[in-house]
Amino acid sequence: MICGHDKALPSIMRKLDSAVEPQNDPSLTSHFLLGGNERAMDELFDRTKRCLAERLRLEPVELPPSLAHITLPLKIFDLRCYNWKAERIRKIYFMRIKVAVPILDIFGMAIYPDATTDMPDFAFDFSCTKKKVFGYVNCIPLFSDGAYRERYIAPMQSVRERCGTFTPQTVREWMMPYHTPYTIYTFPPTSYLPELKKCAFAYMQFYLDLFERAAAITDHVYAARVEESRRAYVGALLSNDNSQKMLGKIIGRARARRLFHEVVT
Repeated sequence: MICGHDKALPSIMRKLDSAVEPQNDPSLTSHFLLGGNERAMDELFDRTKRCLAERLRLEPVELPPSLAHITLPLKIFDLRCYNWKAERIRKIYFMRIKVAVPILDIFGMAIYPDATTDMPDFAFDFSCTKKKVFGYVNCIPLFSDGAYRERYIAPMQSVRERCGTFTPQTVREWMMPYHTPYTIYTFPPTSYLPELKKCAFAYMQFYLDLFERAAAITDHVYAARVEESRRAYVGALLSNDNSQKMLGKIIGRARARRLFHEVVT
């Protein structure tokens, strides 16, 4: 649920509001379970989790039951969340959302390092409808100076060049400081999902390689700057990402707020 589900959720909300009651159409649940992209998203979820478990010593973080799994009757809406932490990583989150009417399948994740390293944050986020997929893949820079970008962002060029060509979406103003030449931010037909998955996994593998080589911060003043920058990004996300508001219309504003503050960030 990062930087862009406001592309898909307004339409979803309108259709949920006007949808036929599920009990009047028993085919809805089976139709959703047979959604064409669900297996592909499940595979991405599982493969991403395996990769992180192989590369990092993950420690599960127990979430409140009211946030870990949220569902509506007859599985018309199903949301599951997961958090982990690891050495030098404050939080990793996964969020999986499945909506039956109309078909929407979401997988979002992010890696938030702590202030012992100045590594960028990392995130990818896919929202599949029947015909289109919103895709976002990004190494989220902490600073804009040339030396920082040269160390952490410029190396992503080689990965981006191996990925397909995607028509970019217009980037919202608040996202501009976190957007780089190698950010993927697109809304193509669902036929692009396999290539987007491949890119997301390649970006994450490369990110984890950089993370393994990143030096620990020993300068307390610089560590404070890193912490401030990390907090600024979280603050910008919480203040500007419309998906929290849209999700609030489904699960309630208070629970959506808790979800974003306690799980997503």
